[in-house]
Amino acid sequence: MRLAFRLISFAFFALLSSQGVRSEEALLSGRWQQISSDAGSCATCFIGIVKQGTVLVVSANNGWSATVETGRNGPARFAGGQGRWKMRPGTIYSNRVFDVVFALRGEQLAMVMVVDFGNGSKRTVRAVFARPAPKLPMTKA
Repeated sequence: MRLAFRLISFAFFALLSSQGVRSEEALLSGRWQQISSDAGSCATCFIGIVKQGTVLVVSANNGWSATVETGRNGPARFAGGQGRWKMRPGTIYSNRVFDVVFALRGEQLAMVMVVDFGNGSKRTVRAVFARPAPKLPMTKA
């Protein structure tokens, strides 16, 4: 699994490094709305990223969480680590572990997740997140 993850990570970083990727902890922290995913669209899916000590904890409202650390691969900055899907009997990802990498591309946060099914097979999930638009206060006319 490590070799596959490293190969995918290398390709991912090679594509992003030319775009001035920065994923500093302060820029990553907060709430991010999913805007696309090759695992299916989800208008209500989001992640929250919180700094806890020397790591960042990522929690998704659709049942997964991960602990990541920031790093650097040449000029590309990223956050990568491991996580686990919640136990949900009858679902494909139930209790599965995964490796995950995040990188900023402008105002968007790109994610690559490699899920290990424990039988030698893996699935790669790619998603893009953006900060949700601020809610405007309602005014009375």
